[in-house]
Amino acid sequence: MPSTVLKRYVLDASVLVAIVNSDHDQHFSCYSFFRNINDNESVRWVVPGLIFFEFQATQSRLHRKRRSDQKVFRNAPLYYENTDIYHVTKNFLIKVNKLDLYNKFNLLKGQDLLYACIAHVERIPLVTHDNDFDPYRDELTLIKPKDLYGTGDKPLHTGFVSVKGNGKTYKVGYEVFRGVVRLVTGQATHSDEAGASAIARLLLSEMIRSGLADKLNLGQRT
Repeated sequence: MPSTVLKRYVLDASVLVAIVNSDHDQHFSCYSFFRNINDNESVRWVVPGLIFFEFQATQSRLHRKRRSDQKVFRNAPLYYENTDIYHVTKNFLIKVNKLDLYNKFNLLKGQDLLYACIAHVERIPLVTHDNDFDPYRDELTLIKPKDLYGTGDKPLHTGFVSVKGNGKTYKVGYEVFRGVVRLVTGQATHSDEAGASAIARLLLSEMIRSGLADKLNLGQRT
């Protein structure tokens, strides 16, 4: 019986953050990409241990920005069964130096430089939504979830929801795709079509609590 060929991807922290935060403008595409291939037993996410610290630091920063009274969501959507922790060994550093990758990727910052070097040395795709990697499309195989999924296919239907709070009425449009409800502001989550309006209201309520709805001027005084 032939052995299964592993599909390996370098995954950067920006994608992890987008996956778990429904108010992130890249949530729909990143979550859809991750969900559709993560259950495949032949997939391996190749990440440095640093990614978990970068993810947690970003979650803390977003929590402070939202000023939420809820606990910080700490569960990174990576599991040991299909995650390979990439170790920065002496041999890896020698390869990076011989390939002159510090100069090749000289526009990248610390953690991004590491992701790029791993992807280049291992010759595997890098999954990211960070535009800082774009100048290196000739040197790296970049996978941008938004390029693959966009914001979904043609919506099954559209509508508007409103929520009152803070002396205002907040209103936003939403679109329903197969198993997905997406606000026109980019926030999305998975739901059946029947509960679309209720889910859209929940998403809008989260935006109100976080202050994002006011930043986007979705509310009008009542």
